[in-house]
Amino acid sequence: MSTYVADTLARMIAAGVEVEPVTGFDFVTEDPFRGLRDASFDLALAGVQELRSVVADELSTLAVFPRKDPRDVLVQLNGPTVPLRDLPEGSRVGVSESRQSAFLNAHRADLLPVKIDKDLGTDLLQRESELEAAVLGAWEARAAGLGNRISEMLDSRSWLPEPGRGLVAIMGRHPIAEITALDHLPTRTALRAELAFLDALGASRNAPIGCLAQPSGPILRLWAAVASPDGQRLVGSNLTGPLDEPESLGVKVARELNQRGADILLTSTNQ
Repeated sequence: MSTYVADTLARMIAAGVEVEPVTGFDFVTEDPFRGLRDASFDLALAGVQELRSVVADELSTLAVFPRKDPRDVLVQLNGPTVPLRDLPEGSRVGVSESRQSAFLNAHRADLLPVKIDKDLGTDLLQRESELEAAVLGAWEARAAGLGNRISEMLDSRSWLPEPGRGLVAIMGRHPIAEITALDHLPTRTALRAELAFLDALGASRNAPIGCLAQPSGPILRLWAAVASPDGQRLVGSNLTGPLDEPESLGVKVARELNQRGADILLTSTNQ
């Protein structure tokens, strides 16, 4: 069980919810909500990609927890502790997503992205001889005990995180008072905007896309970017809208990106 999931379950238990985790289910290859539909279990934790598969009005999003740190971080594995801009030319940098690889190429075309397993955790230290650094999610790096190896918190406005990073929702067939009381409205609003953006863009799961929605008072801001795999092209958008219209903002940002050529980039990526 990941530290992230364990933390979420701990919040539910503290709120008085009786929790009995269901194991042996592959949420990557199987329908993540099959067990809810056939009543095999009562609740399911879901991220953005799982939520995109939900048919409207079929299931309810009972609560969205406060967002964990969505940023990527640079973890130093070998050599001096320096920020991304100061890594020596030719440095090998571990990445686990097409987004990270494309953004690395866009920011530092002289570095070498190396594919790593997203769940390596502390085992990453065993690859010190192969890599100078690695790009990980901030929460994942700290949970794996690599916090003391972080050399830079990558700016979430120029190095946009994976859509939905740090977000987790609880899905169910019907409301449960103890669960709905845990709902964090600002994070739910951000989630709605990012979901609408992805759906309007028609992006696949592994597309090199970053986005981040942030509420501020009555305003919601959505940053988004799409990159070519080689990082030679990077198109971005940064728009605001009313806090109570997150879906409209997500659609508007997707349209602006497509007008700037994001649809062409995504088509070439999927070929």
